[in-house]
Amino acid sequence: MLLPLTNAHVDEMSLVAHLAFSAFRSGDGSQHLLYRLVRTTYLSYLLWDKGIGDATYELYCDAERELEDTACAADQTARWALSEHGTAVIEQILRVFDIQLAGVSRKTFADCHGKLEYLLNVRIPATQRALFASD
Repeated sequence: MLLPLTNAHVDEMSLVAHLAFSAFRSGDGSQHLLYRLVRTTYLSYLLWDKGIGDATYELYCDAERELEDTACAADQTARWALSEHGTAVIEQILRVFDIQLAGVSRKTFADCHGKLEYLLNVRIPATQRALFASD
């Protein structure tokens, strides 16, 4: 568990995040792809909170705000696109995330990933739906 993640695992997670981001940059975003960026951002934050990666709390707050603004705008316009500022912020998150994945131990990653899964599956009492349903 002290070993780093396999190169294949790192490449796959990085590719998924970068493809979602690329779709948004080209104007082809979607709810599902936004969910991928949310997962990436939150996982990166959890890794950062464990001391892995060079970022700031403000960067993560800014990213969360931009992702939320994107979802709200899509609800109004049916267009899934990041703002110019949102694009720059998420690009920073992806840079940090790639570095984090390259240096994290399997144990730390598993701990953070488990916490992310727990947070994303928290049920809202009134509806019994997951807080971040992927559908």
